[in-house]
Amino acid sequence: MNSKMRRPVLVIGGGVAGGVCALRLRQHGVETHLAEKVMFPRAKVCGCCLGGAGLSVLQLVDLKDWVLRNGVITHHWNGSLGRHRIQVPIASGVAISRELLDSEILNRLRSLGAVVHAPVAASVESLEADHVRVALTHPDGRKKYSEYELVVLASGLNATGGNRLLPWKESPNGPFGASFFAEVDSLQEGVIGMACSDDGYVGVVRLEDGRFDVAAALAAGARAGSGGRPINRMLNILNESNLDLGHVKVVSEIQVTPPLRRSRIAGTGRLMAIGDASGYVEPFTGEGMTWGMMSGYDLADLIFYSQPNFDQLGETWGRQLSRLLATRRRTCRAITSILQSSVAREGAGYLLSRVPSLARPLTSHLSRPWSPTF
Repeated sequence: MNSKMRRPVLVIGGGVAGGVCALRLRQHGVETHLAEKVMFPRAKVCGCCLGGAGLSVLQLVDLKDWVLRNGVITHHWNGSLGRHRIQVPIASGVAISRELLDSEILNRLRSLGAVVHAPVAASVESLEADHVRVALTHPDGRKKYSEYELVVLASGLNATGGNRLLPWKESPNGPFGASFFAEVDSLQEGVIGMACSDDGYVGVVRLEDGRFDVAAALAAGARAGSGGRPINRMLNILNESNLDLGHVKVVSEIQVTPPLRRSRIAGTGRLMAIGDASGYVEPFTGEGMTWGMMSGYDLADLIFYSQPNFDQLGETWGRQLSRLLATRRRTCRAITSILQSSVAREGAGYLLSRVPSLARPLTSHLSRPWSPTF
């Protein structure tokens, strides 16, 4: 396939959403630039898990086999809900560090002829009828202005570069994310551990290099903050659970995010947002990366098949993204609503500890391969 665009497309953000979008654009023959403000490899607040749907997206951009070879295959989910410990088998899962995955995506983009600007901060200066003007700022302060056919904002929860043109519909609120790396005494390779409490929930999984990724969504506000520093709150949740992890030794600095719940206008004119930059995705099921990649892949297809009629592409993308993710987001919001209630956690834990097969419809749904829109 070949593109007939006069200018390249710019993707702002080198995470999995932006990376998959750029890879798919290159598969279509679209001249593609990607701007990332930090040097890779870099750690990221993330649960580092992918299910069947995520792997199916990676297969479409020729990354699935590499991820399965280099990641850790996951086969069980162990949960601590109320006073109950449950174990549920999962299918088609993998855990892989973002340092490794994101760096591989950028390397593949370079090999496919994409232009990668890193470390460079990109910001949209103006949105015109036939192009987008962008400022690219280097760490030494040098600034270059360039014109692009389209711009894709994929810079995560801390998205910058197009905020004033894509305002929030729901301003940031709710819990915040936190993560660190650790050594853990007694969690098997391939098992995802999850401990839930009134203060939030914490997931633990072993990565390919032997470290354990510990990621959480913690309650916000003065009452929750009285529980101490985020790292202490996470350790308290794990220690008070019945996951039987043994000693958890912190081996990195903790990273935190701003409040997680949010939604924004996903597109206007020639500017579109994908992944967490387009709105909050509840992190409990590990689907955040998957949905980001799905949105990146679908947007790349929409861009290619819409050319040269890009005037209202952003508005079209907003409608398509809502159709793509609305049901999935509602499902995860329902799950996290249960987790936030001590009574509901106790009831769910009681049932699942005695009849684990009750979770099968949900795990099957989350492991189901994804098919692109086009």
